[in-house]
Amino acid sequence: MSAVIDALAPRRMELGSTRVPDRPAHWVKHENVAPDWSAVPQQTVIEVVSKGCLEDPERPAIIIDGGPVMTRREFLDRCQKFAGYLSGILAPGDRVVVMLDNRLEFMIALFAIIANRCTLVSIAPTAMAYDAGHIVSDAMPTAAIVGEAQAPIIEAVRDRAPGLRNIITVEGEEPNGLAAYEDAAEPLDFTTVGCQREDIITVYYTSGTTGAPKGCMLHHGWWLRVIDLDLRMFRRGWQDRQLCCLPFYYADPAIQLLTSLASRGTLVAMRRFSVSRFWEVVTTYDATEILSIASIPALLTKGEKSPAERDHRIRLAIHAGLPKDLHHELLERYGFHWHNQYGSTEGGVMSRVPHHLADELVATGTMGVEPPGVTVRIVDDNDVDVPVGVAGEALIGGPDLYAGYLNRPEVTAEANRGGWYHSGDVVRRDERGLLYFVGRKKEIIRRSGENISAAEVEGVLCAHPAILEAAVLPVPDDLRGEEVKAYVQLRAGESPETLPPEAILAHCKANLAAFKVPRFIEYRLTDFERTPSMRVQKQSLLKEKPDLRTGAWDSETGTVGE
Repeated sequence: MSAVIDALAPRRMELGSTRVPDRPAHWVKHENVAPDWSAVPQQTVIEVVSKGCLEDPERPAIIIDGGPVMTRREFLDRCQKFAGYLSGILAPGDRVVVMLDNRLEFMIALFAIIANRCTLVSIAPTAMAYDAGHIVSDAMPTAAIVGEAQAPIIEAVRDRAPGLRNIITVEGEEPNGLAAYEDAAEPLDFTTVGCQREDIITVYYTSGTTGAPKGCMLHHGWWLRVIDLDLRMFRRGWQDRQLCCLPFYYADPAIQLLTSLASRGTLVAMRRFSVSRFWEVVTTYDATEILSIASIPALLTKGEKSPAERDHRIRLAIHAGLPKDLHHELLERYGFHWHNQYGSTEGGVMSRVPHHLADELVATGTMGVEPPGVTVRIVDDNDVDVPVGVAGEALIGGPDLYAGYLNRPEVTAEANRGGWYHSGDVVRRDERGLLYFVGRKKEIIRRSGENISAAEVEGVLCAHPAILEAAVLPVPDDLRGEEVKAYVQLRAGESPETLPPEAILAHCKANLAAFKVPRFIEYRLTDFERTPSMRVQKQSLLKEKPDLRTGAWDSETGTVGE
């Protein structure tokens, strides 16, 4: 146990405390934000769960679309019962991999693990032996909680973690998949557990653009800060119902559940995102707020229009990486604001569009400004601050950021050099202090000495009405160093005949500087492999074939490469 406590010591550091530049008085800031820790004064996540459930026990905690409705009383009861069982097989500091679909038992397992001062290690339920095996061998869990479909995968890789003694399979109808364990021991009273704010409670493996995924460690303080900031910037109450359309193995659904418990609201969860059912779910369960990521807004606008799109109680949508070309359409079609947000597993919420500027900033592409307590510096390759308007890497400072990367002290030290978290994101700031995303530092393509943002080219491609999704990568070129290749996925009803590569090229030429226009275009006939955050998994594209120019249309020759 002493080794666990010793390992926690560095996590008390506030990144960015060594040097915080003055913020000009004329820069935009969030208004009417409640004081620090006024929304979540608790010291642990378990306190938030216990208090939220005990204060309003008969109100629904979670509603599963097409599934059960669970009150706060039942949710706390089941969490405490399963935690009691786990207390007999786990010791503080143990790690437990969880590989489950979107079902209530995921959230029950999450808080039961945390209450035992242990750590949930999240694995996508669609993972196979290769990617699940990497996480198991890196995290070295002592237990696993899996669905029936995932059990064979974990069994196949369990020898990679010699300490993996217990594999718990969630079986049967929801929410009774853990019923066999719930009465096996005395419940663990959440009001008396000895959790500490510095305990590492979750590990999420970040997909990154290069190298194997790294386990990002998050402690109670990280979660509490995100929940407190969110509730202080956007107040909620018992009448609010947040819609979750994301997979539970990602952090956002748990954040939504905790903010709901802390504000007496309810979480409405879909099994999986569906364009055809989205607005039916919104209206059926009376949702008031949406959290979305990646291509969700674009996919929604491609769907058929229906009266339900305007017959709802939605007050707000928060989206990470909102396409500015869709912003007006989203507002006009659905009747509520979509607020752009910038965040990461490491840094939590790093900027958001202020509510009082929502109308003014529609379709500007801005990510807003930092929430109270967070600082974003923009620097060059030598970590020197750049002038306003100049793009550079975003460095993040603030309290309770991530606790580092599991088993990667050297990578953690490099990411936090100088006392600031180096995000790897290239951003710029305008004269009002508003932030704009330019691209990933490692996704900047160098063509004939010019820097090209893959994200910018992708944004232009996705603005074409026939294109559903796009991914842009560099390919080697003897003359120019690197060339630009675009993978294009067309929407239903379109084909390379209806949208030939020449038309895609013309669209890009009309919207981009000549040096940014893709030379190579390849059609994607099936969906892209995706990261846990639903972004295109570019690592898999890089590995598909030895020469990425093979099979792609070359604009210089007008032919498909062999």
